[in-house]
Formats: sequence, C-alpha cells, structure tokens
Amino acid sequence: MAMTEEEEMHEKAMKIQAIARGRKERRGDRSKKAATSNKKTEELAAAKLQAMQRGKLGRQKVKDMQEQKLAAARIQSIHRGRGARREVEAKKSGGLVLELKDVRKGLSQLARNPFTLKHSFVNLELGNSSLKSVDVISNFPNLQVVNLSENSISDLSPLAKLPYLLKLDCSKNSLKECLDYDVPVCNEESLLADGESSIGSMLHEAKCSFNEISSIRDLSGHRFLHTLDLGNNQIEKIQGLQNLEMLTTLILSNNKIGMIEGLEGLPIVNLNLECNLLTSIDNLDKLPRLEKLYLNDNKIGALKGLSGCLNLREIDLGNNEIKVIRQVEFLTKIGKLAQLNLKDNECSKLEFYRLRVLSRLSGLAVLDSEDVSAEEKVKAVNLYGGEGSDLVNRKATWAKCFPDQEFVDFLPSFQEDEEDVVGCVGGGEEEKKSEEVNLNASGSFVSGVMNAAISNHVASSA
Repeated sequence: MAMTEEEEMHEKAMKIQAIARGRKERRGDRSKKAATSNKKTEELAAAKLQAMQRGKLGRQKVKDMQEQKLAAARIQSIHRGRGARREVEAKKSGGLVLELKDVRKGLSQLARNPFTLKHSFVNLELGNSSLKSVDVISNFPNLQVVNLSENSISDLSPLAKLPYLLKLDCSKNSLKECLDYDVPVCNEESLLADGESSIGSMLHEAKCSFNEISSIRDLSGHRFLHTLDLGNNQIEKIQGLQNLEMLTTLILSNNKIGMIEGLEGLPIVNLNLECNLLTSIDNLDKLPRLEKLYLNDNKIGALKGLSGCLNLREIDLGNNEIKVIRQVEFLTKIGKLAQLNLKDNECSKLEFYRLRVLSRLSGLAVLDSEDVSAEEKVKAVNLYGGEGSDLVNRKATWAKCFPDQEFVDFLPSFQEDEEDVVGCVGGGEEEKKSEEVNLNASGSFVSGVMNAAISNHVASSA
C-alpha cells in the first residue's frame, strides 16, 4: 500500500531525529571520555606534586634531625668536657665544693612544711659527686632524706641546719667522727625566736660505713635513731650509744672491736659484729630484745655468754674457734632459736656433727645454711639411744619375736667423748630435748637395719 506524503514526511523526520540523537550521544561519550582523561591527568599531576612535596618535607625533616643530632652531640661533648675538667679539678683539690646548681639537680619528692604548709623538696641525691664540702646544704632546712655516699666529705656540721632530717647516707667518705653535728634543741633562749624549728635531731636511720671513724662520740642528741650502720671503719670500742632508747639495728662489722660493751639495756633486735677481734661473748644477756646476732669471722671459742639471750632466733658463728660441739648446750634454753651457723669451725668437722648438734637443739630449722630435714631430726634423737629413741621399741620387738633369747643391741648408741661444759651428765640434756620430738621407734630408716641385725643373729644362732 503506497505511503501518503504525510507519512513519508513523518518517517523522514523520525530518521533525522534518530541521526541527531546518535550524534548527540556520540558527542556526549567523547566529552565524558575527555573529562575522565582530564581528571586522571589532573589526579596524576596532583599525586606527583604531593609526592614531590612529601619528598621535600621528608628530606628537610631528615636534614633537621641530623642537625639536631649533631647539635645534641656537641652539647653532650661540651658537657662531658666540663664534667671531665671538673673531675680533674676535684682530684687536684681533694674534692668539689657543693654549689646551688648541684643541689637543684639532686632535689626530688615534694612535700609540705609542717608549720608553713608551703611545698618544698625533701629528698636530696648527691651520691658519687666528688664532693668535699656541703656547706650550701644548710640552705634547705626541709630536707628529710639525704644521700652523700661515695664522696670525699670529712665534715657533716652543715647538717645541723636540717632539723627534719630522717635518713642519712654518708657511707664511703672521709669522716673521722660519727654524726659529728648537733641539731639545735629548744631552750629558754630560743623559745620565742625559733623554738618551732629547734626540735633536736629527728634522725631515724644513719649509714656511716666505709669511713675512717675510730671512735663513737656521744650520740644522745640523736635520740630517735633506730638504725645505725658503722661497718667497715676503725672502731676499737663500743661507746656513746647508751642513751639511744630506740636503737633496734646496729651494724659494727669489719672493725677492730675486742669486747662487747656499752650496749646494756638497749632495745637492739639486730646486732652485727662480724669480722672483728672478739674472743668472748659478754653482756649480750643485757639485750632483752635481741633476735638476730652475727658474730662470724671472729676468734670466739665459748658460747656461755649466749645462754641468757632467750629471744634469739638467728645466730651466725661461722669461722670462729669453736672446737667442742657441746658448746651448743649453752643454747638449749633458747626456745625460739631457728637458725644457727657454725660452718668453718673445728667442731663442724667432727663425726656426726649435724646429728650431735640437732640432738641438743631439736628446734633448729636451718643449720649451717642448710634446711634440717625430718629424717635428720629422727636420727639425732636415736643417736644417743636415750628416752624417746627407738631403743625401747627395738627391745620390745625383740622380746616379741625371740622371747627366749636375751636382747642384743646391734646398734649401740653414740658415746660422747667430749667433756661436759655446762654441768650436764651423760645424755641428760639430750633426753630432755628429745622429749619434744614425737618419734616412732619403728621408723623406716631404723627398721631396715634392725631387721638385718635380727636376721644375722638368727643365722648365727642356727
């Protein structure tokens, strides 16, 4: 059917519109592709710029760090140089004089003044600083803890201006006197002016070891002192401590002390007198609270002086001149004694040494730094065959097994060859101590030996 003119016109218009739409879509696609391409190009360019910027910043940062390291190294070198020069000067002059800048470096621990309530530093650390004088320390009256160890100090008088000082470490110096300073005490003249600060010494703990102290001055001014370390000095006599009513720990090791004296009535709990020249133990019964005693490395041969120290828990008598084991009988009344050291004495080399000591001191938990076992305690009770040993039960077992034969003891008791040192006869003291141990006479280590002995006797009778 032939198309009319109007229909042909309409069809042509449709084709023209389709062609126009296709061109438009192709132009849009080309535009999108171009835009996408441009965006990618811009992004790549931006990324390159950012990378270049980061690289510049990174290189600058590395350069700055290198410069900082070099500057720090120069500063440290300068500081070390100053420190080295100062050490050389200190050695030439015998030590340095304490300066305010040194004090400021060592200050720590803020606290409040009890009267003004103002904050102040109370700790001062000046150990190993090559000091010979500490006069400037008197400008810091609120100090409570001071460490002056490992210096060349010979005078502690500036400490008199530190009324609140509680702990002092002046070990490893050049001191000739012990705590040679006196803190002002309130009296009628100073009552109104500075009575609040004139309270006397509050010192609780003092370490004065490794100095050149040859004698102990009167320390009654330090009435609150409870710990005093005077080890490794040149002290020959114990004195000046009689009024220290709070002293609980006293260390006098590595000195030249030849006699224990000057401690009567003090509340000492821990006493260290090792490495001295002691030949006897005297006056320790006048220390009612004494619990730990160190007397090793002396020349002590008798223990009679310990018989009255009833609160002792630990005794070190190593490397002395104790030749007789029965000397420990002086310790039998010390019911709290748990640790005893007799190593490197002649008595420690004798036969059945540990058992002979334990038979007398059955309450020991540690002997010569070695724990005491239950088996050792049982053997110690059976050693002398006294009351509480397995002898009675062995006799009863024999009578039960061999009622027609007389008991023969194939495990004879140890015969003590040492003389009595405290008036005990035979094994009486051992028997008293052995009553405190609940033992079974048919213990495994005894029964094996006893059974073997019975078998041998039966074989010989047959």
